[in-house]
Amino acid sequence: MPELFPSGYLSIGDALNRLGRELFPSAWTGEEHKARRGLISEEEWTRIKDLPSARGGGAGIERPRPTTKAGPHASGDPSDPLYQEEYRARQRHADAQRRLRQMLEAREIEATILDPWTGTLHQAPVSLWRRHDADRMIQKGQAPIPGSANTGKLLVKRFGEAKEPYKPLPRAKIREAIAALKAKIATESLTRPEQRDFLRQTFANYRLTEQQIREIFRAVAVPTGRPKKSDKRI
Repeated sequence: MPELFPSGYLSIGDALNRLGRELFPSAWTGEEHKARRGLISEEEWTRIKDLPSARGGGAGIERPRPTTKAGPHASGDPSDPLYQEEYRARQRHADAQRRLRQMLEAREIEATILDPWTGTLHQAPVSLWRRHDADRMIQKGQAPIPGSANTGKLLVKRFGEAKEPYKPLPRAKIREAIAALKAKIATESLTRPEQRDFLRQTFANYRLTEQQIREIFRAVAVPTGRPKKSDKRI
């Protein structure tokens, strides 16, 4: 039986799907939430695959492992195309979560906490989205009930999907995006998710597709010696 939500509200999952379809019109599947955490990109795997494995005492490097249980058809090999497909799905989901948090903190949309014992709806304060555990609350779809030690269900006030999505970034602007990102990371260390945010903010009037972002990333290598944390902040 489908879960019943108060009229005028969306579950966190439904809100993320709406944002995901706006951010990734051609790539979003609705199954992104099933992707495992802790996967690494093909670029990262290429960088570390030939390094010696850890043998104790801090020697070598420990091979990264997914932090969530694999499904029956999931791959643990970063060179497997299915693994990389799942990695990209996880990145899309993380981007949608990040965008939802930004919109909540900017009051572009509103969130409410449903008390399952009393049925009361409590408006979520903006300060909630500035907390260190805000991402975890969005991930779990739960938040503390004001004045209570219990948690309630996190809901988002219904918002419409964009009727006219931003036009895709023109091919001619790809070089401009590459140059802008190179200039940015020359003076500031950014993780890949932070670089995505920078690109979307810099070209806010356009819609960057996942394929375009990957193309830009391939042209902007992470400087040698700088730790890259592509998926460790998810």
